[in-house]
Amino acid sequence: MLTPTRLLIALSFLALIPQAQAACQTKDFDGKSLSRCKVWPAFQNQAIAVKSTYLADVGGDDAGVFDLDLSVVNASNAKPIATYHKPGAFNSDAIRLDDLRIDTARYRLAPNVRAFGVRSMFGHSSSAIPYEKTDLTLYVREGDALRPVLEGLVVFKNHGEFMSNCDGYTKTLRRTVDIGTSSHHGFADLLITTSGSKMKNTKSGSQCVSKTTDLKKTQVTLTYDGQQYIVPEDFRGY
Repeated sequence: MLTPTRLLIALSFLALIPQAQAACQTKDFDGKSLSRCKVWPAFQNQAIAVKSTYLADVGGDDAGVFDLDLSVVNASNAKPIATYHKPGAFNSDAIRLDDLRIDTARYRLAPNVRAFGVRSMFGHSSSAIPYEKTDLTLYVREGDALRPVLEGLVVFKNHGEFMSNCDGYTKTLRRTVDIGTSSHHGFADLLITTSGSKMKNTKSGSQCVSKTTDLKKTQVTLTYDGQQYIVPEDFRGY
């Protein structure tokens, strides 16, 4: 049975949920701008909000960049608590920005430091050269500012090439992030596990035969250098 004090806490928490949802507004991506908002489970009175707006390159073609506006806000009234702005955060051309997702997994980097993530999703719609990827950036709050401590880690990638409607391949990589037991410069090490598979299609008579093989699973440790986690170059970019 709940004591009166615990019952009051539970009722207060339930009352906060609709307020947080009301303050957390999202906007579907229309190719030019988007916004996402999510209550932070680690701090139920706070929410994470992200907005991104497109700016075309001079020349009027389909290439441009997206700015990033990120904030931790009061969950009941959306008043900013800590903010971060990065102009030209994402390039968008043949490989276009498709979406942003807020990641509130338990990234406890130190006893009193929790990070949250933003996953940026990119794609290239082509049946001959399919391509999609997701990058992860982790942020921590420092007073009224947010600071990236991990940038550009590719956590998902699927790409390939097809010479016809059959012959070709696709390769898929997935990376998970776990908190290690060791630390450097006050922040826990990050354990990055990579797994994946490769599918190859070949023509056999009148049939298209597909074969999938698993790639060797690997794990590396990322350490904090006092400013950011050091990400190997082959774990970044396109």
